[in-house]
Amino acid sequence: MHIELRTSKLRTNLSAYLDHHAATGDRILLFRNGRPVAALVSPKDMHALEKVDGSREELLERRQAAQMREFRMLKNGLL
Repeated sequence: MHIELRTSKLRTNLSAYLDHHAATGDRILLFRNGRPVAALVSPKDMHALEKVDGSREELLERRQAAQMREFRMLKNGLL
């Protein structure tokens, strides 16, 4: 579950929202001028997001390396 909240409301009640987040694990999606700008998530969620992001970067690097190998082979007339 998540809560949607204006940044101005968070500023005035930060302690209460942090306590709520700690007790429930609810994510808090922050809005400024009607647009989402940030989110408060648990450390566990943060680590999971970083792990996924790292895996994605590794996949993209492997794909790029494979494409470069194929390009070099084509360039050298090996394919």
